[in-house]
Amino acid sequence: LKLPCCCVYAPFSSHLCPVSARPAVCRPAMANSTTKLNSNGWFRGLLGTSIPKHAGIYKLHLQAQATLETGDIRASVRLPVGVGRDEWIASQMIGISRETMQVINVLEDVCCEKMCPRMTAGEHVTYLWSDEKNPQPQVVSAPEYMKNLVLYTESKLSDRRLFPIDGSALPPEFINEVTTMCRRLFRVYAHAYLSHFQAFQDNEAEAHLNCYFKHFLYFVLEFGLVDRQDIQPLAELIKKFLTQDDKKDGKSDRPGYSLPYSTTCR
Repeated sequence: LKLPCCCVYAPFSSHLCPVSARPAVCRPAMANSTTKLNSNGWFRGLLGTSIPKHAGIYKLHLQAQATLETGDIRASVRLPVGVGRDEWIASQMIGISRETMQVINVLEDVCCEKMCPRMTAGEHVTYLWSDEKNPQPQVVSAPEYMKNLVLYTESKLSDRRLFPIDGSALPPEFINEVTTMCRRLFRVYAHAYLSHFQAFQDNEAEAHLNCYFKHFLYFVLEFGLVDRQDIQPLAELIKKFLTQDDKKDGKSDRPGYSLPYSTTCR
């Protein structure tokens, strides 16, 4: 259950039951393998985007990764001067998706249908799956949900109308599509932290998980790509991360979160 080495712990240790929230210093993992589905394991490898390296959004993606190399996650997601907001978001989605796929790669070895017959975030939140082929939301196991998400994400990033590589304008529905992607990617982190965090600790992958999640978190918060309710299952962990970093940046504490006791989300 090893992830590519991309993070190391900062010298800090604190615990949030049931997860440990140690901040991580990030370095990008830029593996170029492809998604593979097979009978021995439904997911092996990373998300393989077919975005040429000469494309504008890929160059922006590399720019973001270069900033991430410094360990400043917040700075890595901020919109650079002179860059279009949507184009920057498109470029960020490459790295965000790849990192989430790496988390799924680890979960494949510990998350099975018998253990996780539903895609959940704790005891009171269940996620349903729907897409263009199956518009009616349905309960699926956590492995099936993540398998669907891998294929769904890859299909979106490979859609040249949604993610053009020739300098064409992004379509009007671009932000709506990205917000849906981000909501679903968050659910992987929620399931990982609340159902399988011990496996990440046992295999010394906790720092990677924290690193990837903080990168995702600051990205979606910077551009308002998720509602507060969408990320409520990890509210305590999120508040801990934000409070730690706000103190370093000299900012005040963030407001709290609230969500109904039991929730089913599409």
